Amino acid sequence: MTYLVPSAGHVPVRLLGEGFELQAGETLASGLNRVTLEQFDLILAGLTDPGSELDDAVHEARKAIKRLRAVLRLVRGSIGERAFRAEDEVLKGASAGLSGVRDAVVMVGAVDRVRLDYGALLAPGVFAELDARLQRRAALSRMRVLGDEDLLRGTALTLYRARSRFAAWPTDSSDPRFGDRAIEHRFGSIAVGLAGTYRAGRRDMRYALRDGRAEAFHAWRRTAKYLRHQVELLVPLWPEVMGGLARSLDSLGETLGDEHDLSELVVLVSQVPEICPDPAVRSMLVALAQQRRRELQEAARGQGLRIYAEPAENFIDRLGRYWDAWAVPTPT
Repeated sequence: MTYLVPSAGHVPVRLLGEGFELQAGETLASGLNRVTLEQFDLILAGLTDPGSELDDAVHEARKAIKRLRAVLRLVRGSIGERAFRAEDEVLKGASAGLSGVRDAVVMVGAVDRVRLDYGALLAPGVFAELDARLQRRAALSRMRVLGDEDLLRGTALTLYRARSRFAAWPTDSSDPRFGDRAIEHRFGSIAVGLAGTYRAGRRDMRYALRDGRAEAFHAWRRTAKYLRHQVELLVPLWPEVMGGLARSLDSLGETLGDEHDLSELVVLVSQVPEICPDPAVRSMLVALAQQRRRELQEAARGQGLRIYAEPAENFIDRLGRYWDAWAVPTPT
């Protein structure tokens, strides 16, 4: 399968996200330019290489897009609301077009988790028919997305064009194209965006814990993921502390992700009962999934209250001090 998209060039084989952090000796603008272009190159390498495993490429592309959207939120105050919204909508749309494959596959995994957690209570093979139907559903979804060359070609072209726009971001704050939207080599260039992400996560956490609905926990998961990727960028400020925070946010994201997958499984078997036609099995599955969701929500409560323990102002002040201790004079 070949896509008519210009090549992103040679991309070394490595884990997606490796090197997704600022480095000493580069300006903030050049560092953000580097990490965003690396994400685009990894996406395009997967989607445009005829020999790539497209299932994996689509999954990794969606993960990379989340990182790119996190960077946009980080510099939102510097690049302006209009540019932020335009680029964010492009990335959001590209990810949505690829979502069918992953969404179907996670339902299979959700049933596996119920079996793993409650296997001692289950009769052997109790979910066999459900597994088979979910596997067929995932295969059909895969065929629809991965067999749609126009969709994949269009998505790759959209992301290639977005890459070109990101590449055009000036990396020298004295460049007249910056105007009054310079991403200067100082913590203030990202402080507003970082505070907004942290504040939104803290707000979403409180609402989710009070409200209890799946939609509220899913909203919290999104903001927690954005903060995780922003913290990943800043790990060099104090690797022991920031690395620990990034791992804690990753763990929270996994907890909230499992909770979301189970809530989607409950919705699926409720709205499409023929996917689990035995009423007794369906009722048991829903009961176990809901029980596990409650346990995951309680685990997320403990994780979240630690991560978001301080007001946004204190969090930003603390990270600003880390920046001051880490930052070297602006490279010339």
